[in-house]
Amino acid sequence: MFFVKLKQSAILFAGLSLLIGCGGSDIEVNYQLKEPVTRQLYSEGYYATIDLKGVERMGTITAAYTKLKYSSHADTLSLQRTFEINKSRGYLKNYMPSELLWRIREVSLKAIDRKVIETKGFELYDTLLHSLPMPVRWRNQLAHPENVKHLIRNEKHRWEMSHLLKGPVPTKGNITQLLKDRGRLNFALIKIDSVVTNGFHNLDSKRCLGYMIHLKENESFPYFIWEQHVNSKIGTEQYQSYYKGLKAEYYTQYWVAIDPETGIPCQEREFKQGVHTMVNPTTGDTATFKSNITLERLYTMEKE
Repeated sequence: MFFVKLKQSAILFAGLSLLIGCGGSDIEVNYQLKEPVTRQLYSEGYYATIDLKGVERMGTITAAYTKLKYSSHADTLSLQRTFEINKSRGYLKNYMPSELLWRIREVSLKAIDRKVIETKGFELYDTLLHSLPMPVRWRNQLAHPENVKHLIRNEKHRWEMSHLLKGPVPTKGNITQLLKDRGRLNFALIKIDSVVTNGFHNLDSKRCLGYMIHLKENESFPYFIWEQHVNSKIGTEQYQSYYKGLKAEYYTQYWVAIDPETGIPCQEREFKQGVHTMVNPTTGDTATFKSNITLERLYTMEKE
């Protein structure tokens, strides 16, 4: 019953966002590793669109297991991620571009604080594409050079959101102005409306500080949501001729829980409500549709 889950997530996020009073004490957030740390990561994505009757319809569910290794040298943080297992299913299980990020064999990055200064491994993206069975029209779309840039932006975006806090912060409260004053909300491609800390959460035997980010963002590759909307037999096939002027805007609630001592994430959850625009190149008519996307990432300690 994903649709119930989706609504419950929205209610949960809304409830967390109401914690705007500064009733919590301060805690110091650092990104310091005394020794390398290994985590198992399970990433999951639910992609649903709204049919012509206004009913939410599930199209694709993605899932992947990866292994993470964090380390540090002086002020530089490093992350190495290795793909292990894919468990995706649904219409675009092999073709959702942002989700293919998890299936590149090995990706690494280096960062100083929230700024990613180096990414490696994305040259293996082409190898991944040619290993997956898919129609030629999808392979041609995915092979566009801009896709790799999009995946790298996604990689940097997640790192920035999970390294947004630094120094002393209230454990419960609206810290938007505090972060603005510290120059930590100056992003070029997204607009952050607010950031609210919501206390500690016990996750995988760790005490993790949670915070909610409310932001607006644009989708760089709306084609694949369009593809799911008009071709996955949900009753919207009449819009197949509306394939130009593709644009998507999202309101996103991005929840993160981190270990405040190391800065390593314990859990991340995104709920995206999208409005998508498409144009019929022959008639010039414009149509819009909506989507709901839930992304969740669980960071667990490696089993002995």
